[in-house]
Amino acid sequence: MTYIVKSALLTLSAAALAASPAFAQSQAASQKKAAQMNTMTAADTLNADYNEFLAKYVVPQGAINLVKYAAVTPEDKAKLDAYIDTLSKSGPPNGSDEAIMAYWFNLYNAETVSVVIDNYPVKSIREIGGSLFSPGPWDAKTLTVAGKPMSLNNIEHDTVRAQYNEPRIHYGFNCASIGCPNLKTTAWTAENFEADLTQAAKDFVNSPRGIAVDSKGRVTASSIFKWYKEDFGGTDAKVLAHAAQYAEGQTKSALQSAKKISSFDYDWSLNITK
Repeated sequence: MTYIVKSALLTLSAAALAASPAFAQSQAASQKKAAQMNTMTAADTLNADYNEFLAKYVVPQGAINLVKYAAVTPEDKAKLDAYIDTLSKSGPPNGSDEAIMAYWFNLYNAETVSVVIDNYPVKSIREIGGSLFSPGPWDAKTLTVAGKPMSLNNIEHDTVRAQYNEPRIHYGFNCASIGCPNLKTTAWTAENFEADLTQAAKDFVNSPRGIAVDSKGRVTASSIFKWYKEDFGGTDAKVLAHAAQYAEGQTKSALQSAKKISSFDYDWSLNITK
């Protein structure tokens, strides 16, 4: 009889605990953390071969990351293409904006590297495909994403730029050129997306290929800020204000006092190293 009473009391206590707001919040937090851990595990597994490829063939040299295209083995190229195929068949995830953008960055960048390797040796990616008036491989439907033929331009402009009003996305895409923002040495992930995107912006803006200021305070900016000026606010002043957010030291001071951009420049040379 005593045992029955104690059991009833324990049952009532458990029910009361489960009904409390604090308990509910704790349970929700635990479930969210478990879901995040599962997502991280899935992302780590999915990107494993790609991370190995990047670690092996992407070499930071000062402010720029260069790629050892000529050194890529047939086995590693096959793994890269298998990774691209896996991403293409799955399509973008049903997740956060960060997860979706990370997916598109990884697919675009991996496919770009693969296209260069397939056509190597070249001095510039603009030598690959295209036409006299539109050189380069960006309009070729080299991918089939969830059953839909897509080009690199479809990914960058018709999908990501069209969906997200976020100027920093330009720091996530790498077009295999010296003038382009860096190819990251690890895969993009939802968990580190915000921090990595901000760091990519800082790395680009604080390198001469992003922003250069001469002794007279004249600003030369990457042509990215000209081609997609509307994404950065539509005027020189808005571009300068955007870049100043991520600039450091003398570059930051110069951008804060500059009134206009004197010129634009871009280096289409292949981002290659031995």
